[in-house]
Amino acid sequence: MKHNKPLALILGLVVFLGFLPAASHPQELQPQLHLVGDFLVDTSRVSEYEAAIKEVLANLEKHGFPFPLNSYSTDDNHYYIIYPLKNYADADLWLKAWGELGQKMGPENLQALHSRVVAAEIERIYEFWVYRPDISFLPEKERLKPEEMGYYTWDFVWVIPGKEAEFEAINKEWIALSGAKKARDPFHTLMGDLGTKMPVYLWVEYGKSAADYAVTEEKFWKAMGEEGAALSKRTRALIKKMESKTGRYRPDLSYEPKSK
Repeated sequence: MKHNKPLALILGLVVFLGFLPAASHPQELQPQLHLVGDFLVDTSRVSEYEAAIKEVLANLEKHGFPFPLNSYSTDDNHYYIIYPLKNYADADLWLKAWGELGQKMGPENLQALHSRVVAAEIERIYEFWVYRPDISFLPEKERLKPEEMGYYTWDFVWVIPGKEAEFEAINKEWIALSGAKKARDPFHTLMGDLGTKMPVYLWVEYGKSAADYAVTEEKFWKAMGEEGAALSKRTRALIKKMESKTGRYRPDLSYEPKSK
């Protein structure tokens, strides 16, 4: 979500627009569960990591892996791989699909490829996140077309325990104010679930470039005026910690199953 600059680290990144829906009315959308792999990669081994991931994707396509995945890379060498799931039971099906892939490839071949991937990683974490359209701002007409979204920002927001309801209510106030000021850039909100350090939320925004995002952010705050400043102050009072990332969507490291 739009935030006052002192509230976040403004770094030079995904998050998650490939798996987020196109602009629509929040009431028309339902919460969406995602399994998110967060992989920190050794700076000196990025090229070999991406080469190994591309081989994985080639095998997913060859053997008809049933789950799509969207990848993002950040400017601090994190790679986020996002799997949309219908529900938690889908996680079992996801694991089963990897087992079936191993049988098709040959277990030793999949293990060798997996070893190449993890050798370039410093750490790997899997978490569940839920997209919350009810606390996201989705203008009827966005400023940017999907192909123009070249720069992403993620704000990970750890809320003071017990303040979740207030924080979600504040999000709805931001939605109302953004709509009243005729903002055309959305903010998408996700809520951390199993595997995350809760309570945590994620605001996702994007622009054409870092420069475009900065200019748009400045215009946004000018339009918000005193109302925005007061709302920002109330928002900050509910936040325990915040981390920001910048990066981009990686279609070259993403996969979509072929339609049957």
